[in-house]
Amino acid sequence: MKLRTLAFACLAALAACSPTPSEPTEETGEVTSEAVTNRLYATVGDNELSFETLGTFEVRNGVRSLIIRATANRYLSDVYSFVPDDIFGTASIISERRFEIALAEGYELNTVLSGLPLFVSVHTNTGTPRSYTARIVIAPRFFDFRGSTGIWIQEEVNPLYVVQGNTNLLYRGRASANSDWLTVTAPDGIPSVNGRPNYRLDWGYPGIYQAIDPHTVPLNFSAGADNGVEMEKTARLVARVTELALTDGDAYDVWPTPPCDPAVYTCYHSAPAGTTDFGHCGTYRQVLRCSYASACEVFPQTCSAGTTATAPEL
Repeated sequence: MKLRTLAFACLAALAACSPTPSEPTEETGEVTSEAVTNRLYATVGDNELSFETLGTFEVRNGVRSLIIRATANRYLSDVYSFVPDDIFGTASIISERRFEIALAEGYELNTVLSGLPLFVSVHTNTGTPRSYTARIVIAPRFFDFRGSTGIWIQEEVNPLYVVQGNTNLLYRGRASANSDWLTVTAPDGIPSVNGRPNYRLDWGYPGIYQAIDPHTVPLNFSAGADNGVEMEKTARLVARVTELALTDGDAYDVWPTPPCDPAVYTCYHSAPAGTTDFGHCGTYRQVLRCSYASACEVFPQTCSAGTTATAPEL
């Protein structure tokens, strides 16, 4: 479905609101808890739209789905969510000024968690403009840290390009502890833990989904030495809206899909034969774009008719 044919207003305006990156708050004592941003706001013209950052899981049409909720300052007439170039997810008006987006567990959820922005077309009965588009990014994030300050858990969990069987998508978080070992336990959604003292927490999609649904169940971190457990901490892993922007212009012009970055291309194609983990080169989608891009696309200045470009050496 080519959504470019849909009517967007001709003047572009962009307003973005995103939380400031921060490390988890580590306070002295046995209980710590990070203050989180509960809602993101953006405006275009005299329209304001806000999203609750915390996604929750509910059943929609018999399917377990991530639910993202938003509130407008104008009465809504229509909403729908999409990605280039197709409808994606299910957007529904739930009251005069509120709507929700349901992303079904599986393909839809994995796609947005892997870093693909989601667009939301919003139409209102009043205000200027009467139609605009939101761009949101949804990502796994740790929060609600409780326990020993001796265990540090990175807030971000990032999608990375790692070759592994039938998929190249891996979700990686990080933790550190000045101890001989670190383990993570939970009812399900337990990551593989590697490295010391800066540990990698790795999930495939099934694991990351189990870890974030339900969002009320924490993961338990324990660290210690040969004489047993010395430190313990809990943290919840959730799906959050981390970016929000609005425009009344053509969404594809305002937010075009980024091309392959030359630095990422060089990193990926200069890796030794047999390399499977390209997490050091960029995010999953940055590396994915460069995995199928030609050198002439990335370095056009080095190409001429009848010649073949190669990536510059590091």
